[in-house]
This record gives sequence, C-alpha cells and structure tokens, in this order.
Amino acid sequence: MEALDSYFERLKNPDVESHANIRGRVLRSLQGFMLDAGFKQLMPVLMSPITDPLNHAVYPAEIKYEERPLKLTASMIFHKQLALAAKGHDKIFIVAPNIRLEKAEIKDSQNHLLEFSQFDFEMRDATMAQAIAMVDGLVKHVFKEVQQHCKAELTQLGRTLPSYDAPFPIYASDALIAEHGPQFEKIMSEKSKTPFFVTNYKREFYDRENPQRPGSYNNYDLIYPEGFGEGLSGAEREFEYEQILRRMRELSMDLTPFGNYLEAAKRGYLPPSAGGGLGIERLLKFISGKRQIRDVALFDRSVGTSFLF
Repeated sequence: MEALDSYFERLKNPDVESHANIRGRVLRSLQGFMLDAGFKQLMPVLMSPITDPLNHAVYPAEIKYEERPLKLTASMIFHKQLALAAKGHDKIFIVAPNIRLEKAEIKDSQNHLLEFSQFDFEMRDATMAQAIAMVDGLVKHVFKEVQQHCKAELTQLGRTLPSYDAPFPIYASDALIAEHGPQFEKIMSEKSKTPFFVTNYKREFYDRENPQRPGSYNNYDLIYPEGFGEGLSGAEREFEYEQILRRMRELSMDLTPFGNYLEAAKRGYLPPSAGGGLGIERLLKFISGKRQIRDVALFDRSVGTSFLF
C-alpha cells in the first residue's frame, strides 16, 4: 500500500524529531509563563450540551449518551467563563483539544485542522487591552525559549526564527478593510515582518460589543507575519443576560440548548472577563517555517485527510 509506505518513510525524516523537541519546549514555556503569572491550569472538557457555535459553518460533531445529545468541544469558551466563578480561579488556562469538522470549501487550507489543540486562557475583570498585552508577552517568551533551547532543531529545519522586542502593532479591522479590502488579513500577513494584532471583528455572540460604540466589538486576532496568517483569537466577553440574549437573537440562534448557560447569566453568575485561544499547531507551524499544518503533526488531521490512522 503506497500511502502506508509513504507514511512510515516520512516518520524517518529528522524534521519529525525536531518538531517533537520544539513542541515540548513550546508547551513547557507556555505553561511555565502562565503558572509564573498566577494562572491556574484546568483540565479540558471534551463533551458538553453546548460548545462554541463558531462564526462559520462546520459539520456537527455530536454523540449521544443514554439519549442525551452531547457536542464534542469546538472550544472551551463557555466553560472558561463558568470556571472563573470558582474560588481562586481569577486567571485560568487549558491545553484544550478541539474538534471542528470543517466543510469542503476550505479543504485546501494550509492552516485548518479537523482536530487541533488550543492554548486557552481567560482572566476575570480583564479588558481587551490587558489580554493583548498578556499575549504579546507570552508569545515573545515562547520565541525566546525556542531560540535558546532549540538551536539544533531550528538549524535542522532551516529556520531562522526572528527576534521581536517592540510591542506587536495593533490595527483596527475597519481601517485595514478601507486600505486593503476584505482580504486584508492575508495581504497584511504577507507584507508584515512582525506579528500584529487586529481588533474589531463582528463574529460570535459572546465577543463583547463596545457599550460606547454599538456595532464595534472588543475582540482581537493575532496574525503571524511571512504569510502564516491568523494564530490566535480573543475578546472581552458578553456576560450580561439581556445583552447575550440580544446578540444570540441577532444571529437567529436556537436558544434551547443554552438554557442553563442563559440562566447562569440571568442570575449574575458570569463575571466580566477577557481571554483568547492560541492554536498550538499554528504556532508550531510558524516557528518551524512549515507551510502545511499537517507537516507539524504525526497524524494528519488536515481538511480533506484520508485518515490513514
């Protein structure tokens, strides 16, 4: 079987070991940074009555347990909000597996996986600006750790990882759209020499709408340079019941599965917060200088995969 032989031949490539060493260093530095900053690590939630509805269509990823429908985790957004209500859980993070069964229209994507890992974090009473500053420091810390401890691996991969000292630039999406059109992220990523943030996207209902500027949103993405594209999404969160309800109705969502979540909001159990989710494979892809995200994993979960294993 040609595909089988090709798979095992690929496993002999020295790049595979380099990716593994870098992956271990990346995870260690991500977790160490957060623990040193006073964050508590949660274990991931893999199934729930609700999960992230996302801002684009995917195939449903669901199971049934004793006639109870459960969704496989697309992201831990709701559980992050709920966890902040626990004593001493003002700042949390999770290394969280995610299932997103992307549709065929993006099957040629270099950046999408059906199953991937996300480094999720959330901070109680935080603002978007505070979340952005935290991400800026976190990502630079990871880069420095890899540069210091993975010199041989970077050499093997033929990758010179740039050093970044200045704060990553921050742009507003409306200004970039006016300058570059709807493909602004791709254009900016290809021309940029440094990671940068973009704010103000209209997307999921849980990203907080600016109370002083209706139609503007307190959310952000981190975009990698050199054409590597988006690596992290984050936001302040909607936490007030009436506002959540209004945003969900704007999107014509079925409210029934969200009954307990909405009741928690109604009773004031959801604190104000801000956070984000960093795609670990996308980070590894950028660090390694690989263009196909499947190249940084042992088992191919890219869109359109044949699922050999």
